[in-house]
Amino acid sequence: MNKLLSAVAIATAFLISPIANAALTVYNAPSNPFSFMNSDGNTLSFEYSGGTTVSRIAAGDDNPSAPISNQSYNAIGDAIETVFSLPANTFAAESTLSGTFKGDISGSSATITSTIPYDYLAVHFGKYEVFFHFATLVTAGTTFDIFNVAATKTGTGGKGGGLSNFRVYDSGLSEVPIPGALFLLAPALLGLLGFRKSLKA
Repeated sequence: MNKLLSAVAIATAFLISPIANAALTVYNAPSNPFSFMNSDGNTLSFEYSGGTTVSRIAAGDDNPSAPISNQSYNAIGDAIETVFSLPANTFAAESTLSGTFKGDISGSSATITSTIPYDYLAVHFGKYEVFFHFATLVTAGTTFDIFNVAATKTGTGGKGGGLSNFRVYDSGLSEVPIPGALFLLAPALLGLLGFRKSLKA
């Protein structure tokens, strides 16, 4: 029983703690408003609404697969695959897509609308990258708002945080909600423990 409790504690800590991956940190069940601080002590904060439930946000001041200045659709898709540990070539190449799936935005607020469904959204905030992962597919035409964007430059090497561009991606993968998965896993583990005890008796 102690091993089961330890496993549950480790799984819970994993689900609620930020995960460092390359130059971006992944936040599970992110807060709204969302805020993060880079290694220089500079912060970026913003609020968001619309779309579907945001299950994870990756945020940082660099791009793990290419220089942050490379804002091509395919380079950002490769970065999302790296940060969220997705298989290579999960996303369709830009040349195969049509409609509105990327665009320029500016200022401290923006409304994002895509003509293709998506479950990943990349937003470039001046010198920061932020990747959103949605729990379910955001349907085409659904609006997603980002507002009250603010960047502080308290540390060394201060960076701007104004909105710059967005890219949307469809992984073609459906996600099993974590609470649902835990409810399915717990009875299975208890059943195995009971079966093990009956073998010993």
